[in-house]
Amino acid sequence: MTTDNWLTLMSIGGSAVVGYLVKYFLDKKAQFSSQNAEIKRQMYQEYVNFILGFITDLQNQTGSATSKQQKDIVGKMREFHKKAVLYSSPKVINAYADMLQYSYQQKQDSDSYGFHYMVLMTNVFKAMRKDIGLSNRGLRSGAIRLMRPLINNYDDKIKSHEIGLLLNARSAVSTRDHTKEK
Repeated sequence: MTTDNWLTLMSIGGSAVVGYLVKYFLDKKAQFSSQNAEIKRQMYQEYVNFILGFITDLQNQTGSATSKQQKDIVGKMREFHKKAVLYSSPKVINAYADMLQYSYQQKQDSDSYGFHYMVLMTNVFKAMRKDIGLSNRGLRSGAIRLMRPLINNYDDKIKSHEIGLLLNARSAVSTRDHTKEK
């Protein structure tokens, strides 16, 4: 065998090894992404089920949330946060943080509080949808329409104010962020 033949064989063998390693690492990455996506879907589904169930329970009762309901929601929010830190995209974490910070800093008895909080909540849902690869196209007005099935008089109370609610909620978050930077 000549030197050229050896070089050719070594080149082919080296290429095969490199090709195998590249495929191996790409397969591992795809497997990790698939497992992470499954965890996210389950985590997001549990969160959405709890939040929408909580809203439905509140609609079916008179008065505000009971102390047990408040403890439950705080516990679920903490559990979600623990998982979100490890598995969620930065957009989900930021939208979630914006929603909670708004809740901490605003007077909950103001007329616009519930509407703005709802917009921020739908921003979390929208970020979750995007994070698991779903499109938000066509939901309009920052996905506030995700809440439409839950609100009996949505068309009367909210539909005409969708854009204003979205802009005011974004403004509240934006103003808070700029104030902290100074």
